[in-house]
Amino acid sequence: MNTENEKDFISRLLLLSERILTCRARRIARIKLKQKRRGMLLEWLDAFVWAVLMVLLLNQYLLQAYQIPSGSMRDTLIGGRDPYTGRVSKSDRIFVDKLTFGPELLPGTLKLPGLRTPRRGEIIIFENPDYESPSLAHEITQRVLYMATLSLVDLNRRGGEIAHQFLIKRQAAEDGDRVLFRRGELYIQPKGEEALIAENDYKKYTGLEYGNNLLLDSDYYDKLEATLQAMRMEREGLPLSEDLLSRAALPWTSPLRKTMADPYDEDRIDSGIMNILYPQNESVANSAAVYERGIYVPENWALPLGDNRSDSLDGRYFGPISTEAVLGRALLIYWPLNRFGGIH
Repeated sequence: MNTENEKDFISRLLLLSERILTCRARRIARIKLKQKRRGMLLEWLDAFVWAVLMVLLLNQYLLQAYQIPSGSMRDTLIGGRDPYTGRVSKSDRIFVDKLTFGPELLPGTLKLPGLRTPRRGEIIIFENPDYESPSLAHEITQRVLYMATLSLVDLNRRGGEIAHQFLIKRQAAEDGDRVLFRRGELYIQPKGEEALIAENDYKKYTGLEYGNNLLLDSDYYDKLEATLQAMRMEREGLPLSEDLLSRAALPWTSPLRKTMADPYDEDRIDSGIMNILYPQNESVANSAAVYERGIYVPENWALPLGDNRSDSLDGRYFGPISTEAVLGRALLIYWPLNRFGGIH
């Protein structure tokens, strides 16, 4: 091999070596870049998982985020549809204190000891007595997602509507109280007392301060009572007085008649009328007696009621709940910002 050929061969060999080394360097660089990106991705994933775990732990044992689903606590807590406009309100998002009454060890399982028991006038959260979970897997998934997303994701839907697993109400009666409801108003007979006391008078007497609203007015209840009485008597072929006919003929003057009703008082009034018409009917008499006797709250139990007494699915329908079933108390509104503050 002559000198020129040797030089040419060496040059090509060097060029080939440079290309091989360059390709190798690039491949190593690409591997390192992928490893770096994978490392960053793993770091982000690790941070995300830890953040979710921290949120779950905080929600389970200290503070749980909760979204107000309906207007049953209006105007203390806002949610659902505005009864005056019919438009969907911007729901309050709140933090619920889980520590005071004792958190559950795991969602839906044994409760840990709390610092104290719920008190009259406090806003409490508890599982809806009428709620039926589809399965244990659904229960766990629902609770984890609800807590991890700060109440943004709720899997509890039936036919497109949210099936409320948790309810938030005010503890209006407790330990030995007997309560009656008339025209949307609450009357309390505390343990040891002989007479019923109107809720607002009882609050003044005990120094309690909390909101309880009756959005439906007295005209609504006057019209409701006259309409039901006239309807029942007309069906039985009984004569109707001019006074009853004129009261039943009055228009529904309540501005909320189209968006709200009081089904509890409607049933109470109707049971009373039926009992007058059929005094010998035992079933009718028993139904009317339930409303006349009211509700008794046993020791270590609580009667939860919505602040919007005109439109609330509460203890009037499903009765008292054990204080052991109370999962927490409403503490703070954190969203929307213009309603930020403590809850009373």
